[in-house]
Amino acid sequence: MRGALNDPVAQRNRVLNLRPTVIISCRVMQQHLQRLLPEGTFVTYLDVALHNTPKKLAAAVQREIDAIIAPSIVVIGYGLCGNGLRGVKSGPHTLIIPRTHDCIAIFLGSYQRFAQRFLADPSTYYLTRGWLEAKDEPLQDYLNHLRDFDEETADYLIEMKYHHYRRLCMIGFSQQELDECRPLAMKVADFCARRWSMQYEEVIGSTSLLESLIRLPTRLETADQEFVVLPPGGKIEMEMFLRE
Repeated sequence: MRGALNDPVAQRNRVLNLRPTVIISCRVMQQHLQRLLPEGTFVTYLDVALHNTPKKLAAAVQREIDAIIAPSIVVIGYGLCGNGLRGVKSGPHTLIIPRTHDCIAIFLGSYQRFAQRFLADPSTYYLTRGWLEAKDEPLQDYLNHLRDFDEETADYLIEMKYHHYRRLCMIGFSQQELDECRPLAMKVADFCARRWSMQYEEVIGSTSLLESLIRLPTRLETADQEFVVLPPGGKIEMEMFLRE
C-alpha cells in the first residue's frame, strides 16, 4: 500500500480522476453520444460544416477548450479530420482524442475495421445519419453549387470532389437506423450512381469506440493505442495519429 501511495503515476491518475469531464464533439455524433453519456455530462456540439475548413475547425475547438475555466479532462469527439485538430493546445487540461484520421473509424467501431475496409476498397464514400441530417453529402453539395454558380461550374466542382469514388456506404449503428435512413440515403445513392456509377451498400457499425472514449476519463491508466491522451501544456501534432 505504501508503494502505491508513493507511486507518481498512481497519484497523477487519482488527481485526474477528480477533474470534471467536458466533451467537445462534432454535431454529427450528437444523437449517438446522447444515448451513451451519463446524465449531466457537459457537452458542446460544433457545426458539422467545420470539417470542410480545417483551420476553422482548429480555431473553433481551441475556443471551446480555452473557455473551460477549471482544469478538466476534455474528450474530443473528432478524429484528426484532415489535420483539422493539428496545433490545438491543451492548456491546463488533459485531452482525449480517438486516434483516427476521421470519424468513419469511430462509426465503424475501430481503426482496425476502417483500415480493413480501406485496404479492400479505398474508393468508398461514407454516409451516416448525422451527415444526411446535416445535408453534407454529394447530392446536397451539388444543389448548393447550382445555387451559387452556373451549371457548368457546378458540374466541374462536383466532379473534382467526387469523381474518384466508386462506392457509397451507409453506416448505421443498427438495422433499425439503416431502415430509417434508407429513403434519404437512396436519393444520394441514385444521384451518385447516375453521375459516377457508384455502387451502394449498407454496413452496421459499432458504438464500441465511442463507449470506450466516454469511459476513459475515469480510467486513464487503461488508455491504449486507440486514443491520443494529451497532457496539460501539450499541442496536437499529426505524428500522434500515425501507426506502424
